[in-house]
Amino acid sequence: MTLASLQQQLAHVYWIGGSPCSGKSSTAQALAERFELRYYNCDEAFWRHAGAVTPERQPAFHRVTHYSPEELWMRPVADLLADELAVYREEFPLIVADLLALPVDRPVIAEGAALLPELVAPLLAAQNRAVWMLPTAEFQWQHYRQRDWAKEVVKDCSDPAQAFRNWMERDEQFARQVRKQADRLGLMTIVVDGSQDSETVTAQVQAYFGLG
Repeated sequence: MTLASLQQQLAHVYWIGGSPCSGKSSTAQALAERFELRYYNCDEAFWRHAGAVTPERQPAFHRVTHYSPEELWMRPVADLLADELAVYREEFPLIVADLLALPVDRPVIAEGAALLPELVAPLLAAQNRAVWMLPTAEFQWQHYRQRDWAKEVVKDCSDPAQAFRNWMERDEQFARQVRKQADRLGLMTIVVDGSQDSETVTAQVQAYFGLG
């Protein structure tokens, strides 16, 4: 399938990428409900995709999903980031396949951290079909500390506090990587720092997408 053909077949898709804890899901869900868009959540697809990968075709994805919490979080932050980027690059073709398989009776809004700018950009028929939401480090740390489930993620590590710091620092670096990619490609980013409520941010994305 040619790139031009892919662009045409995915022209009905709106993309919201970015770093965790930026309000991507809330924004996507709000727009999906408001405009009757089909909502595709990358996080919900992740473990379904994980069950289909092989060590030969998706080595990073296969390896990471078989790590113990200790193996996953108690490593240098640079290694955590490298693995995250590698996993998303390997998963992206599976995401595209999912999107191509959806009915085309209405537009789709796809959302998730896996939607790296470098991967989405070649598929865009128009630049205003994609946006990346990025939390400030302070906003990210504050909100993750309030999430009880975050403690469960690292509780079985030999040093849960250090594992949590590694996780947060990885996400900080991931946000910087996404911002760097988007800036290089001339794509839209929105920095989320808590100074605007979720409805204001959603309205900003809605206006950029030209919805309504």
